[in-house]
Amino acid sequence: MKNKHLYLLNALFLSACAAPTSSLDLANQEIDKTGYIFYQNSDINLHISELKDRLILPAEEYAVPDYINLLPNAKREYRSGYHMGVDFSSPMDYPIRAAYGGVIVRSNAFQNDVDIDTYNYFLELSSKVGKTPDDIYDFILLGKSIVIDHGYNITDKFRAITVYSHLSSITEGLVAGDIVQQGDVIGFSGNTGTSSGALQNDKGSHLHWELFFDDSTGRYFLGQNIPSNLLKNNIEQLFK
Repeated sequence: MKNKHLYLLNALFLSACAAPTSSLDLANQEIDKTGYIFYQNSDINLHISELKDRLILPAEEYAVPDYINLLPNAKREYRSGYHMGVDFSSPMDYPIRAAYGGVIVRSNAFQNDVDIDTYNYFLELSSKVGKTPDDIYDFILLGKSIVIDHGYNITDKFRAITVYSHLSSITEGLVAGDIVQQGDVIGFSGNTGTSSGALQNDKGSHLHWELFFDDSTGRYFLGQNIPSNLLKNNIEQLFK
């Protein structure tokens, strides 16, 4: 009888151990995310096939970069955050175009860089908080920037906006509420919002470009939860 009880206990133990392993295997099955713009879960995602139209490159002669650190999801340890956009390596004062038509939400042409001590102070605050606070990110680290609302014209599933940051200047007279067409020059690439901008030199010029999608569940960024080996190809499919 003792051996029988021992056998039953062993059987129960083995079955209990097997169940979580099986469930874990199912949970960790790799989903093919080829062609996805972002993937939050099986209900909240966007595939390239669901776009109504394609965008144009915001810095015309500069393609989506190969270097993974210039693409979404890359760690930004200096500000306790991560990258939510694409860095196009456009030189100082290179014309930047609206990737898609829409309405200007933000145009901060008169924003100036803080000095380097203040810049470092905000980075230290971010480190202490353990993430990049929204106000520091939006009003300090993006520098001169343009935000364009595209409504539901890129896809029926989400409201879309694009963000163009680190600009050296913004097209004169462009203000919130203005309507822009795809291809309109909205500003010029620079380094505002970066440490080089705070030091007032011309190093590190580039366009930091973001694409966000909104619905009632939240906001999602281009490339969110997309594996690094698929990122560049998936992002390239956005553009004509």
